[in-house]
Amino acid sequence: MMEIDVANNIKAVELLKVELMQAVTDLFGDISAEVDSENHIRLANDSASIMIITRLLCKRLGIADEAVNAAMCRKLKGGIDGNHPLEKRFGDLSRLLSEIREDNSYNE
Repeated sequence: MMEIDVANNIKAVELLKVELMQAVTDLFGDISAEVDSENHIRLANDSASIMIITRLLCKRLGIADEAVNAAMCRKLKGGIDGNHPLEKRFGDLSRLLSEIREDNSYNE
């Protein structure tokens, strides 16, 4: 039974990798596409797909949501401390860090 579980997990990971690449391709295509009334919806759907697939891939690889959230917070703090251009000019990293903490009640 162990071999079947490992084989099925490998297949699931490979499927998620393909789906992730397709979702990124879709996002880049929609970013480059002519803006119309549906473009905003497509971009939101593409982004949601990437986030869902990434979370599922992490779970398949044995990475807990809490570990991903903690890593995201550390990376965002590093960008804030390092004066990342998006933080310096727009405050994007601080805003995202605050949203992650609120959404996940993540406290260090």
